[in-house]
Amino acid sequence: MPATRPLMPAQASPLWVLAAAIAWTITVSLAVFSPWFPTEALRALHQASDGWLHPTLVSAAVLGTGLFVLLLGPGRQRPADIGLRRGALPPGLAATAVLWLAMNASTLIAARADGLPLTLHPDWSQGGLVPGRLLAQLLGTALVEETVFRAWLWPQLALRLHRLVPRAGAWTVALLVSQGLFALLPVPMVLATAGPAALAGVLVNLFVVGLITALLYAATRNLFFVVGLHALGNAPTLLMEPHGPPPTLVMAGVAIVMAVGVVLARRHRGASGGLRMTVAKG
Repeated sequence: MPATRPLMPAQASPLWVLAAAIAWTITVSLAVFSPWFPTEALRALHQASDGWLHPTLVSAAVLGTGLFVLLLGPGRQRPADIGLRRGALPPGLAATAVLWLAMNASTLIAARADGLPLTLHPDWSQGGLVPGRLLAQLLGTALVEETVFRAWLWPQLALRLHRLVPRAGAWTVALLVSQGLFALLPVPMVLATAGPAALAGVLVNLFVVGLITALLYAATRNLFFVVGLHALGNAPTLLMEPHGPPPTLVMAGVAIVMAVGVVLARRHRGASGGLRMTVAKG
């Protein structure tokens, strides 16, 4: 794990900040499904904005504001410590565009191979409905969850576990614990909408997704890459009705290939740098 760990924060956040972040997350998650949450008002706003202001964006903004205040304030983190590096934004956006193109290309190729006509996705005819969903993920849910669970909580737990277990073991245990907590995040939503019978399947799925996304973040060291991946997973925004392999599965495969390419390129640069140093000393 040390070879693929993400950037280490400058210092550990106080334990009470970790507890407060978890408490705030639970509080907001429960509030969203409480009777007094302004669900109807947000739906009206969604309709009035022609689909651009999605209710998810509003709830994620409430959750994210509290968490970012905690992390960047008493949590003693700099933006770069939690993955928010300005230099990572352009390649992260470019990678997101590649993933989106890969999903649409897969649909196009599958439809052509089967001799099926291409049909425009019906949601695109409804104003900002489709891009509004993606915007809500990029600026809301995906950004908040990737920052908190991948870029902050995982390294923070690893920092504290270094005193108890070997370095590689600390990163592994921290990975499992942090993504286990991530999997628990939607429990109120699942119980409110699908019932207890669906809970186990959702928890396992989210735990696996969390592990994969965390490892991709560690491999690329680019938070915006996994934010884009997460956002497109929740809101694929396909141009056409899907054909062939599931679009999100195609996207995940392309993301893994891209991450492997980043790791190999980094190792090649490191090996070349070591060779130059050896020649210079000789």
